[in-house]
Amino acid sequence: MAPSLAYFVWLASGRKYTLIRPAAALQRILRGHGLTVYDFPDDDHLRASTPEDHTPFSATGWPGKSAAGFGHALDVMPRTDSAKGRAENAAIARQLIKDRDAGRSGVLWIKYINWTDEQGVCRQERWMPNRTTRSSTDKGHVHISGRSDCDDDSRADSYDPLSEGDPFMALTEQQQADLWEWVALLVDPGTPANGRGTDRFHFPPPFKALANRLSTIEGALAASALREQDMLAALGALAVGGTNIDTAAIIAAVNARSSDVIGLINEQSARIAELEAELEAVRQARHAAAQAEAVATADGPVG
Repeated sequence: MAPSLAYFVWLASGRKYTLIRPAAALQRILRGHGLTVYDFPDDDHLRASTPEDHTPFSATGWPGKSAAGFGHALDVMPRTDSAKGRAENAAIARQLIKDRDAGRSGVLWIKYINWTDEQGVCRQERWMPNRTTRSSTDKGHVHISGRSDCDDDSRADSYDPLSEGDPFMALTEQQQADLWEWVALLVDPGTPANGRGTDRFHFPPPFKALANRLSTIEGALAASALREQDMLAALGALAVGGTNIDTAAIIAAVNARSSDVIGLINEQSARIAELEAELEAVRQARHAAAQAEAVATADGPVG
């Protein structure tokens, strides 16, 4: 079909294009997480007989006519062409939808979202103005279309859908891999997850370091307790032998100190046990995640 008249008017006027402010803000934030986010229309969009929101001459503006020269849409692409990448893409869509339904100010500029779930089902979620859901054929990414009356809306300037949901989502895939390797190093120091050198780890292992420190403290406190018990026994022997010294106050002070030291030892032992339990929980979580990933890989691509 022939391009719209608006397309030729746009060409003649110098191909002006500006992405609306809230869409540009979301694009900047998502790109900061390592995601690919497109906005400028490809040739199919530009030459469509009914130009839509990617174009700076959209015929589908809502609630009014879109201003000439402004693009109103984003396409958020999966980080990788894999089940994991598609799951992350769907999670981003769900967070946007959840926040839009809740009336979060950072997403009130959105009029509809096309997204694809992990089973390959594509839907369009609409707020125009009523909240409705219908099927869509715009698969494989998250398409976000903006309202025509929010071109300079500043409320999205700091909105980040990745920080609103699971914090693990906010990590890049490489950061996630590094984190799991770090966990593997904690649980089994001799066997990093895939053999990479420890110089790849950009943060220290606090669980292991803290556990080692607590073990050192426990040893020092135990030695101190033994020394004080020896001193207490020596003072007791002096008292029994009739030595003319006031041992009562000394013995009372040593008893109090010994009690404090024993209490500290018990407290540190309990904390070490807690840390060991946390490490075991992390190990089990890693094992479960590895099994799930293996199953997903065996099942092949989704959708």
